[in-house]
Amino acid sequence: MSTEGATRCPRCGTAAEAGQEYCLECGARLGREPATATPPTAVADRSDWSAAWILPALLGLVIAILGTGAAIVISGDGEEPSAIPTATGGSLTVTGGTPTLTAPEPTTAAMTATTAPATTTAPPPPPVNPAAITWPRDRRGWTIVLLSLPQSNGRDAAGAQAKKARDGGLRRVGVLDSSRYASLHPGYYVVFHGVFDSEAEASSALQRARAVFPTAYQREIVP
Repeated sequence: MSTEGATRCPRCGTAAEAGQEYCLECGARLGREPATATPPTAVADRSDWSAAWILPALLGLVIAILGTGAAIVISGDGEEPSAIPTATGGSLTVTGGTPTLTAPEPTTAAMTATTAPATTTAPPPPPVNPAAITWPRDRRGWTIVLLSLPQSNGRDAAGAQAKKARDGGLRRVGVLDSSRYASLHPGYYVVFHGVFDSEAEASSALQRARAVFPTAYQREIVP
């Protein structure tokens, strides 16, 4: 290649023919800048195309940083989250502006129902035998003789035997003076059970009387 009238590429320093418009090595346009013997550095070679993307990238990074900071500031302006009550052992832990909860006072009716003793029904009293009876005046009839005691032993002894008969479950038990009745031997206190109109009625009650006094027997009473 002839060097007469030749020029060099201002970018890479490659020799070019006279009248050549573009560098055959790097494609740079020729004829605008004077040729130089010293080739440019690598950074200068790349400054034209690298500046095209570095500036937009830096601008986008700055915008992203500013947007993140604004989002943090906006979220921080809200109200503080309220504390969540935690149940511990049946009680309520109150934090923040939560109102204090108190248990209601027991009512009078509830206290009365709690402290009032239970009402129990008393068992019915055991049946009580009727009081000692006396033989009806001028009455003729039948009875059951439980026991005859000499009057010399006293009436209290006969009364004790009559109580024994009532405690044994016999009703209508009394003591009479045998000296006042024609059908009885005088001089005795007779402990008797019941006043019957006939011998048959007296016989029907005899078995029950003998359960308490085994020697009992029926007898007609004549005034």
